[in-house]
Amino acid sequence: MTELIAVGAEAPDFELPASDGQTYRLREVLQRHLALLVFYPGDNTPG
Repeated sequence: MTELIAVGAEAPDFELPASDGQTYRLREVLQRHLALLVFYPGDNTPG
């Protein structure tokens, strides 16, 4: 994905593996719960 997402725009659907061994998909999580996406580049990085 090379396009920037505007502040307040709807996030695109994606899935990620979790530490519990399951894979979670954003749209499935949103059907049951609210979600807050935070992008954390890490300590001491130029991001």
